[in-house]
Amino acid sequence: MSKAGIIVLILIFSYSFFKCASPQFEKKRVVYINSYHRGHPSSDEIMDSVVDHFPSDSFNLKSYYMDTKRNPTTDYIQSISTQLTDTILLFDPDILIVSDDNAVKYIVQPNIDRLSMPVVFCGVNGSDKEYDLPPEKVTGMIEILPVEEAVKALQGYYPEMRKMLVLTENTTTSRKEQLMLDTLMSALGLSVSHTLADDFDEWKVAFKEANENEDLIYIVTHGAIRQWDHEAAVGFVHENTKVPVFTCEDFMMPYVVFGMTKVASEQGVWASETAKKILKGKSPGDFPVTRNQLSKGWLNRHLAEKIGFYPDSLLLNTLEIIDN
Repeated sequence: MSKAGIIVLILIFSYSFFKCASPQFEKKRVVYINSYHRGHPSSDEIMDSVVDHFPSDSFNLKSYYMDTKRNPTTDYIQSISTQLTDTILLFDPDILIVSDDNAVKYIVQPNIDRLSMPVVFCGVNGSDKEYDLPPEKVTGMIEILPVEEAVKALQGYYPEMRKMLVLTENTTTSRKEQLMLDTLMSALGLSVSHTLADDFDEWKVAFKEANENEDLIYIVTHGAIRQWDHEAAVGFVHENTKVPVFTCEDFMMPYVVFGMTKVASEQGVWASETAKKILKGKSPGDFPVTRNQLSKGWLNRHLAEKIGFYPDSLLLNTLEIIDN
């Protein structure tokens, strides 16, 4: 046999030996449940962070949308929760990651005894205490919006403010946040009223009335508001804004004067990195439930000029300026 033939035989034998001797690599199975839909900016940022942390060459990641902002009825939520729970149980992942309250409330909490895998959540608003989840099995990052930080910044320019309207969508999260906001704003010397709008027309009526009767308006989000029209909303707020209007969501900046916003991707990064550590042998109990830390300041120049809000250089230098 030629020298070249001998080398080929050695290579074939070596490959066969190592293939038999080495166990086949099995990818860890990961399921990610998004409470909302593709196109909702905050949940998109969380989901993109999760997907980026679990590349397909190393993990078998399956992700699903609940779509509960656009479909908020109890019947729909119960139906999709049942379907997704069955899917999780069938796939039997090594870890389950969920974002926002509805995935925790309707999938994790009622099925915790049936879910054999550890669970990591993120995007749960304010507190996870109401869900009473076992810490040896579940950990997560709650989301605290920088509302207090935003209000305190504005009070430095409008110390006479006493009344605030919270204008948002009519969802589980919005209803959950009402008492928390009332308590927080009371400590800051503000009385709070709430409008949870179902559709765009209702939102516009509340916005216009609040600019006549309130000292401050907090615009939360619009994902579940039916018939929302971005261009019409921009024109409407430019026509009707008379008092400081602020938000804690960066994608709402076209409609408000001032923003102190969360950094949504922080949630997805933390959840993914924690999940990876658990997959390597850590327990959820090794990671106490934590809260988000990052925030970012914004100024809508045109609306700020409309109401005569001119931050001093100390604040202005920390803000990102938009000209919508």
